Amino acid sequence: MDEATGVQVYVYDLSRGLARSYSRMLLGTEIEAIYHTSVIVRGKEYYLDQGIQMIRAQSYHLKYGAPIEVIDVGETFIDDETIHAFIDDLKGREDMKYEAARYDLFTNNCNHFSNTFLEFLCDKKLDDRILNLPQVVLETPAGRMLQQMIRNGQY
Repeated sequence: MDEATGVQVYVYDLSRGLARSYSRMLLGTEIEAIYHTSVIVRGKEYYLDQGIQMIRAQSYHLKYGAPIEVIDVGETFIDDETIHAFIDDLKGREDMKYEAARYDLFTNNCNHFSNTFLEFLCDKKLDDRILNLPQVVLETPAGRMLQQMIRNGQY
């Protein structure tokens, strides 16, 4: 059996601070950030962006900048071979849930992938404040309008 290794979540703010500044005005409710998450295990960063991606973990992400938060989730004993088989299985699933064409900002995004991966690695869940952010937005009239615009291809 492999040694335990730490599992972390990198939390990025896609709005780069604008959500905190303008969300009350635009949505009628304040949100801290527009979260993008990735899961870090054994020096590799796994995330969803046009499908499941993996890069060497760094102190900053080439696309998203520095994380606004790093969450220590727990430990895993699962080896890299099993992790890669799990990822390959997710990519090859008949429903292709984590492929680019199935992405949905509100119901199937990077944070949902991170949650699935955390459950596999260490039987933990992503923080509710991150995972439930789309629901908070959809509870606002502007959020519902944004969802309709996206679904109708107007955005």
